[in-house]
Amino acid sequence: MPENRPLLAGIKVLEITTMVFGPAAGVVLSDFGADIIKIEPPGTGDLNRNWHKIAGLPISEIPYAFQMTNRNKKSVVLDLKTEEGLDAVCRLASDADVLITNYRIDAINRLKIDYDSMREINPKLVYALATGYGEKGEEIDKPGYDTVCYWTRSGIESHLFPYEGWLSTFPFGAGDHPSAMSLFGAIMSGLYQREQTGKGCKVSTSLLANGTWANSVMIQAGLAGAKYRDKRPRDHAYNFISLNYRTKDKELIKLTLVNSTRDWAPFCNSIGRPEFIDDNKFSTHEKRVENMTLLIREISDCFAEHNADYWLQRLTEYDIPHSKVFTYDEAVNDKQKSDNDIIIPLEHPEYGSIRTVNSPFEVSGFEKRKPTAAPTLGEHTEEILRDLGYSEEEIANYLDF
Repeated sequence: MPENRPLLAGIKVLEITTMVFGPAAGVVLSDFGADIIKIEPPGTGDLNRNWHKIAGLPISEIPYAFQMTNRNKKSVVLDLKTEEGLDAVCRLASDADVLITNYRIDAINRLKIDYDSMREINPKLVYALATGYGEKGEEIDKPGYDTVCYWTRSGIESHLFPYEGWLSTFPFGAGDHPSAMSLFGAIMSGLYQREQTGKGCKVSTSLLANGTWANSVMIQAGLAGAKYRDKRPRDHAYNFISLNYRTKDKELIKLTLVNSTRDWAPFCNSIGRPEFIDDNKFSTHEKRVENMTLLIREISDCFAEHNADYWLQRLTEYDIPHSKVFTYDEAVNDKQKSDNDIIIPLEHPEYGSIRTVNSPFEVSGFEKRKPTAAPTLGEHTEEILRDLGYSEEEIANYLDF
């Protein structure tokens, strides 16, 4: 049976973050029971509170972008440019286990919340730094977001860029969230190191490193001296095994025949073309490569004969790796995600019963914290300052920010 005590109960995290990369690591810690105190600037707070309103994103009155990465947290408004704000942060850091920041390095140094300054206050602190471009080199102070650090610099964007140009951008935060899992792993490694030595440390990762890691097989090819192939249109692709095929009802089916030699005969049977198995044009790997354009056309014509449901049943029956290409509506309502607690319910005091995306792993023996609403701006300022020993007069001054 799961323990009543969350895995990370008693771990205090001070989060001085913005947007997605840093906060997404904090939300995973919060799911497992860590107490997260989120420091936000006066006035606007975290920019992500309003980022769901930018042109092109899904339209909703619910601040879904902020909710996704800030559930279970407490919000404290402090002006770190003032002595009073810095004093409060230092008091909070003095008994924190973890400090997470993804502020730019120049800002971290100006605000005196750098690792060396925080280590003087709390030698046992695990200081987690998330950057765009890393901590060395000419570009460390450039503004870094996943769109330019993760997708573009990794080569992924050039690999995927369609010939007719983009119809839209990469999904919001789609590079930040996997990068945040690296930051989470680094934090847990830091906590383990502290358990062994009694000393804190700095852990760090960057969008640049994570984008490179995500595309590491293709980058390793270049490092090994491999020659990259020219891009081709779909109908003249190098291989049929990982293409999308359009069905009679205009849906898309994605194939992934990783072991195409083993799966060739079952695949031919699944699409109702058993004659392809021994056809002189397609019977061997070499023949398929030689006649790939013809093979892609034949398979495309075949998929156009039936609706998607027919093909999903046939490909499943013959154990061929495949998926329907989901729309967002289908991705949101995917039963397999609900069955595996990938999408879970959330009771929101303002918006009622909604759902949210769970952090992507479980630990046997421990239940995760039930997700709660992301905090309103400064919702917990008074409570946290009172716990730190500030007088009512001092608290009133902070609340004037």
